[in-house]
Amino acid sequence: MKQRPIWLFVCYGGGHVRALLPVAERVRALGVAEPLMLALTTAAPIARARGVPTLGFRDLLEPGDHLALAVGERLADQLTMQAAERDESVAYLGLSYTDLEQRHGPVEAAERYARYGRLAFLPLTVLERALRRVQPALVLATNSPRAEQAAIESARALGIPSLCLLDLFGIWERERLVRADYADALCVLNGAVRAAFVAAGRPPEQVFVTGNPAFDGLSDPTLPALGAGLRREAGFDGKYVLLLATSPEPERVPGITAVGDPQWPRRIEQRLIETVRGDPRLALWLRRHPSEPPVDVVDALAHPRIRVAGAEVPLHAWLHAGDEVLVTVSTVGVEAALAGRPVTQIRGSILDGLSPFDRMGVATRTVGWDELGSAWSGPLMGLSKDQNPPSDLALSATDAVLNVALRLQLGGTGS
Repeated sequence: MKQRPIWLFVCYGGGHVRALLPVAERVRALGVAEPLMLALTTAAPIARARGVPTLGFRDLLEPGDHLALAVGERLADQLTMQAAERDESVAYLGLSYTDLEQRHGPVEAAERYARYGRLAFLPLTVLERALRRVQPALVLATNSPRAEQAAIESARALGIPSLCLLDLFGIWERERLVRADYADALCVLNGAVRAAFVAAGRPPEQVFVTGNPAFDGLSDPTLPALGAGLRREAGFDGKYVLLLATSPEPERVPGITAVGDPQWPRRIEQRLIETVRGDPRLALWLRRHPSEPPVDVVDALAHPRIRVAGAEVPLHAWLHAGDEVLVTVSTVGVEAALAGRPVTQIRGSILDGLSPFDRMGVATRTVGWDELGSAWSGPLMGLSKDQNPPSDLALSATDAVLNVALRLQLGGTGS
């Protein structure tokens, strides 16, 4: 029997693994290829739980990597939160930092890491090692920097076709993504994003409107009932319910001169907690990004109108458990809009310019820090009705991405 080709999926956790995992599962179910996922940080347990074979940086270690491991141990000790198993973190940090030194020298590598942390990584030598070992017929990654970017650039260097799936708008990465030599195919969220890339110079035959597979589940007709059950079980019926979905705020980002406040999400949480405690009409769900610490503050409060939206329940059900979804720059805002839920974007992140949810038709409104205490002081029903989902955001994307991948495997994307 002819051996099936290997398709290597490369992704971090959060929204990145949720974008690629449905495609990997469909590939496996149809038998068109053998999916293998280079799963980073929180992506690994998610992929393994769904039965997709995984690979990590620890699996790429070689006998001569003892110095890299020593560096990795030192850097891992400095982490405030472990997003992966210890040996995987050590291998990831050590191999990535060693690559940084090889490409920029020890002095500049130290300066870059001190300034940007892991955002300074672009582990090209590591990903080239992975590709030579796996010998995939195709590489698929999202538009994330670091290892995903390194996978696409290394695939180009080795003559392996690659596909880049955009999770959202691709504004931050625009300069990289418009290059005709960055991935053989670009899969984007909607027609507006495609038009922006073509106008910026990306060849139109390389850009495909597929949507994001992470959002396919939003069409599940059982979700509203699940959300209503969560609301009822919490005792929130009769209240105006806010769902705050936070995401990490970096201190520094390459290409952005502003300095971020890593405590920004926690400050927003505290301000909203104070607002809800002071208004008996309101209730609040708090849901943190998987890479953020647990919401211990809510357990300490023991407040009947402030609860944790736990990860044991799928996010898409939580979107229907409240009246209004609040985000800073989280992709949860896009998912909520696709689900027909009203979205409020809280401005103040250094990443605001990369997520213009109001201009993209995602946010129903935007508020600033000074407005958080009074944004719900007036009548509350104006935002409580379901909105019409944006018509140009695709809901069924898995097969669309798979079709582009199959065309790549057959030798080209065509026009």
